[in-house]
Amino acid sequence: PTMSIYCSGKAARDMFHSVLAKENAQINDDATTSSITDANNEKSPVPFKVLNYAPGACETSMTDILAESPGLDGGIHDYLSSAKKDQSLVKADETAKKLIGLVLKDEFESGSHVDYWDL
Repeated sequence: PTMSIYCSGKAARDMFHSVLAKENAQINDDATTSSITDANNEKSPVPFKVLNYAPGACETSMTDILAESPGLDGGIHDYLSSAKKDQSLVKADETAKKLIGLVLKDEFESGSHVDYWDL
């Protein structure tokens, strides 16, 4: 198997981020961003948002290997081979810029899955 473990990991990541956001929703509702101390001058939880960012099909050593792997599912193999040849895989700096912009705008819902291609 080449992709089953990878895909299972991605599915687990999606669920992890969703549950983490739900488990911490009360902390975020109760805390204020201007202070991290409570009325008793004790530290209180700092509010945070959970972002599940999918960077797109990036140009990596993994995609290089998969593009040349004869045992890979035909559709995935064809896509990666042609994307590598066409140089249409996402570059690391491109996806990083989109991620930084997304975080700085802070308009995503905590726990949401945001894909490079949706930005």
